Amino acid sequence: MRIRSVPWLAFAAALFCTFAAAQTRTPAHMLVGYPPGGAVDVLGRIFAEPMGEALARPVVVENRPGAVGQIAAEALKAAAPDGATLMLAPDATVIFRPQTLSKPPFDPLADFAPVAHAGRWAFALGVQSELRVKTLAQYVAWVKADATRAVFASSGAGGSTHFFGVLLGQNTGLALQQVPYKGAGPAILDVVAGHVPATIQPLGTLLAQAKAGKIAILGMSGRERSAGAPEVPTFAELGFPSLTADAWFGIFAPAATPADTVKKLNGAFVQAMRSQVVKDKMHNLDLEVREMSPAEFAATVRADYGRWGPVIRASGFKGDAP
Repeated sequence: MRIRSVPWLAFAAALFCTFAAAQTRTPAHMLVGYPPGGAVDVLGRIFAEPMGEALARPVVVENRPGAVGQIAAEALKAAAPDGATLMLAPDATVIFRPQTLSKPPFDPLADFAPVAHAGRWAFALGVQSELRVKTLAQYVAWVKADATRAVFASSGAGGSTHFFGVLLGQNTGLALQQVPYKGAGPAILDVVAGHVPATIQPLGTLLAQAKAGKIAILGMSGRERSAGAPEVPTFAELGFPSLTADAWFGIFAPAATPADTVKKLNGAFVQAMRSQVVKDKMHNLDLEVREMSPAEFAATVRADYGRWGPVIRASGFKGDAP
């Protein structure tokens, strides 16, 4: 009887292994709070496949667009803390959006577990070339000479380019007002066309128009000059160290996700980020790769949440205003 039972035991063991493997291959979902084809979506798809390989389970990008990523953030908050649901989000969703709402539906410091830093970029101030404004000092003087010039094109109300413009105005003594656009492309095109004199954008998105001689980049917010645009000075070099700032993307899990699961997810993400294919794609997006542990990224989130709060409140902007 014992001999005859062996095949059954082997069958049961094989069945269990098959079931376990199937469970391992159950897809993980990476929520993206923006439409397909946009920068956040593109970044999510860059990481999904190599991260899935590192985790030995597929990672599927799931778009939940709307309200500066708020819809995806609410879905993450409600998800099971088992490592099967993640969110890729820019700081606009995590740092800025909740601080513009009178009753935010999520608290990024309490409801999310920071997993990994997913790239950063520097802000830049670009002006229309025909203005003959070539330096930040000249721009400040030009705006102060006529208050109607104190406008800049942002990539959207309530986003990082909006509030960096507020910070720029606070530091230079200009009462700058944003003209919000639906993305960087339309904002830049209107500056080139002369409809708006200036724009705040990621440095990399301005380079093509700068090389074409249609936009002059007056300064950027990085800690040091960019290798891709070494001629552009940092704002710190120009006498404004308080304008040193980054915008970033990050991976988040639900708050109650176990620490060992978060660590495993971070390891898979870092492994993906180290691949040359991913590095090349990040470079093409003008995103700086920066490896961080979950604790280091959590510290970055807390610091930026505190830093931008006063800027947001000083702007008077309300994200839930009609």
